[in-house]
Amino acid sequence: MPVDYLPQHPEREHWDVIIVGTGMGGSTVGYELARRGRRVLFLEKGKLLHGDPGASVPPPPAADLAELRMGAGCWPLPLQGETSFGKIEFYAPWGCGSGGSTSIYGAQLERFSPADFRPRANFPDVPDANLPERWPISYDELVPYYRRAEALYRVYGTPDPLNPDPDTSLRVPPPLSARDQVLYESFLQLGLHPYRSHVGFDYGQACRECLRHCAQGCKSDAGRVCLMPALTHHGARILPECEVLALVADNGRVSAVRGRWKGAEITIPANAVVLAAGALMTPLLLLNSRSSRWANGLANRSGQVGRNLMLHTSDYVAIDPGEWYSAQGPVRAVALNDFYVDDGQKLGNLQSLGFPEALGPSFMLEYLRFIEVKEPHWWRRLTHPFLPLVARLAPRVLRRASLFATIVEDLPLERNRILPDPNAWNGMRFEYQYTRELWSRNRRFRKRIAEVLSSRHRVTVVTGSRNNLNYGHVCGTCRFGEDPATSVLDGTNRAHDLDNLYVVDASFFPSSGGTNPSLTIAANALRVGGIIHDRLP
Repeated sequence: MPVDYLPQHPEREHWDVIIVGTGMGGSTVGYELARRGRRVLFLEKGKLLHGDPGASVPPPPAADLAELRMGAGCWPLPLQGETSFGKIEFYAPWGCGSGGSTSIYGAQLERFSPADFRPRANFPDVPDANLPERWPISYDELVPYYRRAEALYRVYGTPDPLNPDPDTSLRVPPPLSARDQVLYESFLQLGLHPYRSHVGFDYGQACRECLRHCAQGCKSDAGRVCLMPALTHHGARILPECEVLALVADNGRVSAVRGRWKGAEITIPANAVVLAAGALMTPLLLLNSRSSRWANGLANRSGQVGRNLMLHTSDYVAIDPGEWYSAQGPVRAVALNDFYVDDGQKLGNLQSLGFPEALGPSFMLEYLRFIEVKEPHWWRRLTHPFLPLVARLAPRVLRRASLFATIVEDLPLERNRILPDPNAWNGMRFEYQYTRELWSRNRRFRKRIAEVLSSRHRVTVVTGSRNNLNYGHVCGTCRFGEDPATSVLDGTNRAHDLDNLYVVDASFFPSSGGTNPSLTIAANALRVGGIIHDRLP
């Protein structure tokens, strides 16, 4: 690792801003602050996997060894919790290392809809949902930052006809495969409004649209786009493999961050602290930062820290064009929002994932095992022996089809939460109840897709009806809002009761929206970066 990135004695220096985490929120806000001349220090639990020719990035290991997973940029320890389906323990699809989860994400960079910023109006008949009337910022306020984020993350695609922006900077995507072109034209003929998916890939000659750490640099992950430029061009510094333990705070300010680095505890002072450790680890850090002043956890006067945990649900739908066509072309190719709000019912986005024929049974087996690990142990024992057979048969049965994914909005419920637990792998566990209301909207989405498309295409639901929770889209556990009694952060993402503490990961979402969260996190981080800069001395 280049030593220029590492401060020799970080605890002896006073930083303008310390940022905990280098995922989409942390890297983006850090880049914005560093390019404005601020002294920025990133604290990252994982390894620095970008910008180091000697970094080892092996494939995900067969053995569940934490160090091997860290080397692959994957979260090292199992997630533990209890859901409506029973107690579970599995490896969540999270990153750990430079770029955070963006190093292993699918780079789908979609905007939220204007309707997402007025969540209560979308669900007037769900009284137990802890939904605000509106976000403390509007869609129109975020539009300039959406445009900046799309340019910064080099997003390819075409405008969404149902939410057009004439001033967007979307790049021209490569041509569709013959198969997806047939589907695209068919959707138009059915009166739908498809568009080219908004994705962050440079589509170089060898680009495979990786779902792993991209060694070729094709993918617009936060490590490549923001973290490394902040380090190499704007003077930011980083402590990789640094475990943050707690924040040190007095009555109204955070004075320092306490962590463990190189086997020793260190306390690092800063003028401001930004948390971007993810929607499970950020609230855990606040809850663990107790003191006589903050008996229930830092910034937790409202009691909302760790609560209102939201995921998304995602079903996989195979759409058969009717005969065989070449699939040579981009994998994440087509999306549509015709079902985002369907006859007054809020559903979500439909987007293609392709069905790479070259990956065949191995791809399907990995996917099936990813689904299986979210189930209780008894269910795994029942289904596990059949997975290889299903993996061999599925590509043959669905060989002509293109695979699409639904994204359905989850709602905030106070009882869905994370809890500190020193006996758990990550020092925490979570509780989540899958409601009948969410199950009903999932079923409706699948039904509507079949109703609209079945006149032209065979539609096969690959998943559904059971545990389709998307743990890659965790959000909501440090919500922002206008009322300090019901929210953790204000409209600038600053903690209501602390002058210099901010949260910019998906924890801040007061509602989960109906599409991928990454672009909204990035756009908001650019907004908050400017606010922090203006407030610093």
